[in-house]
Amino acid sequence: MYACMRTTLVLDDPVFLKAKKKAADLGVTLSELTTTALRNLLHSKEGSGRPRGRFIMPVVGEGQAPKIHQTPHELAGLRDEGR
Repeated sequence: MYACMRTTLVLDDPVFLKAKKKAADLGVTLSELTTTALRNLLHSKEGSGRPRGRFIMPVVGEGQAPKIHQTPHELAGLRDEGR
């Protein structure tokens, strides 16, 4: 038995339109297409390659300060570089 989880994905318009068309061409739902594509990626050798740099998401909760790993001076430098 498989458990399913609902989630929200944010896709840019060109990707969404291509995915909808591909799903229609294959006669499956967008959800089925997305699940199959992710499953194939995660089980392929390409999908299990070297991870990119570590990404730390700032998290804010009750009574907790945001986890920021740069000083204000470093953040200003990144802004000035256009990042």
